[in-house]
Amino acid sequence: MNEENFDKCVQEKILKPCCSPCYVLGPAGPRGSIGPTGPTGPIGPTGPAGIPGPQGEVGPTGPAAGLNAYGGLYSTSAQAFQKQQNPITINLDNPMQDYDVTGDNNAIQIIEGGIYEVTYTLTATLNEAGNLVVGVKENDKDVVGSSSTITLTEAGTGMIANNIIVRLIDKSLISLAILPTTTVSGATINQASLSVKLLD
Repeated sequence: MNEENFDKCVQEKILKPCCSPCYVLGPAGPRGSIGPTGPTGPIGPTGPAGIPGPQGEVGPTGPAAGLNAYGGLYSTSAQAFQKQQNPITINLDNPMQDYDVTGDNNAIQIIEGGIYEVTYTLTATLNEAGNLVVGVKENDKDVVGSSSTITLTEAGTGMIANNIIVRLIDKSLISLAILPTTTVSGATINQASLSVKLLD
């Protein structure tokens, strides 16, 4: 506002007290001090995942569930047989995971003797009515209480499973066999498995 306009404004203010006051724009004052920091804003979205690190080295497999020895063998291949006067060893050509026992030539070798749980399963198709008897052998001896029987009134398929606790000796060979007490003239083994685990 120039001086002439300012004088006019003052004059009007005298004549008309209701008029708004007259102002003169002075020089800018000094900058004020910085105010306090405001509150923290909301957390933003999570960024993308980083690049995965290299895979660590795989350590050796230890005993399962505290067992000191375990292992087994199984077969899923059809095995036909004819009744004989001697036990017939069942082919078990696939190894299971093992620890401190070995499986080879259709038998499990016990490294350390002790009290073992021995488990087996078998599915077979009988050619005629009768029974098929299966049991566990330790070397050339029958393991007492290990035999199980499939009994059919006509040709067909049956399944057996057994679980026993037995003391086995060092270096013994454990196998699954068709026993001579079988009465059918022939059958086909469809599936079989045999496993051991050291309890004490």
